[in-house]
Amino acid sequence: MIADDQTRQAIEQLIATTYAGMSTPGSDVAELFGADDIAIAGSGMNELWTGPEMCMGAATVVASMGLRWTAEQVTVWRQGDTAWAQILGSVHVVRDETDELVPYWTTGVFGLQDDQWRWLYWGGAEPQEFAKV
Repeated sequence: MIADDQTRQAIEQLIATTYAGMSTPGSDVAELFGADDIAIAGSGMNELWTGPEMCMGAATVVASMGLRWTAEQVTVWRQGDTAWAQILGSVHVVRDETDELVPYWTTGVFGLQDDQWRWLYWGGAEPQEFAKV
């Protein structure tokens, strides 16, 4: 079911904080990915991490890359102490001779722990005009 306003606002704030941290080299974004049972599936081959140590390390590396993450449309659902979100946005990539805005969609799963929402799963995708599957 679509989340209530309080949950939606809390999840949207967590996403905004996360995206801002991932857009700021040297930020403390890693802590956001410290839940005991967290898992991340990035959009690239072999971008699979499980557990807080691996996920926090991956988040630190991503934050150091100088990418600019933007969430443009967020839809949040909730059932009990679990919420999930569809995050449609983009990543501004500038490196070497590349300067492009890459569509990036994230599926986020969140758990309510000690009255605070935490990331439990990040599933990233780079949508393509002509999908292979």
